[in-house]
Amino acid sequence: METPVTHAAAVIVGGGSGNRFGGDKLTAVIAGKPVITWTMQAFQAVPSIESIVLVVPQGREAEFRSVAALAGISKLTAIVTGGSNRHESVRKGLLSLSPGMELVAIHDAARPLVSPELIGRCLQVASQSGASAAASPVSDTLHQVDQEGCAIRTIDRSGLWAMQTPQVFPADALKILLETQLSGTPTDEVSVALSAGWRIPFVENHEPNLKITWPSDLMVAEALLRARSA
Repeated sequence: METPVTHAAAVIVGGGSGNRFGGDKLTAVIAGKPVITWTMQAFQAVPSIESIVLVVPQGREAEFRSVAALAGISKLTAIVTGGSNRHESVRKGLLSLSPGMELVAIHDAARPLVSPELIGRCLQVASQSGASAAASPVSDTLHQVDQEGCAIRTIDRSGLWAMQTPQVFPADALKILLETQLSGTPTDEVSVALSAGWRIPFVENHEPNLKITWPSDLMVAEALLRARSA
């Protein structure tokens, strides 16, 4: 029997510069909607999610508030400016959570293909085990390269998983953890939690959940979204 999930929130992190993309990817339109709209609507559709905090680049709060209003995102409770890195952006988002939130799902704003079903599974596992993270087993052959980009050895991929989001944690505990674990520049919250000795169950996901990084990713995401609604 599934444990009811209550008092859960989402922090959708989009405070980056978009340098690799070459511009603003969050307001790029795919399948008729901005990337960020697809992302927010997925969390809006999850009954267990009571509030959404959106982390955005500095000076663009009003712009994203308008996007959210146009998309009917009624669960949006705060829009905050991102920090100098992901670690700081997530920390600022957590500080803006509504009081009483027990679980928080951290999600990359540039992952518009996330489904309400995957979000719900991650929340369910976290409610039972304390934390969770969406991930998928690595299927490609992996090679390590030298400084010149030439292969030097094959990496055993057994037991290797590619990380995704959402990543779900107890809200108060994650706030404390990010306040105290200030060294380095972790690329996700699982990295920080592992360094503190947390045990993080993975929620296996085989559906597309790509992160928009390059302009060509927009075409892939659009094709997948249109196929999903066909």
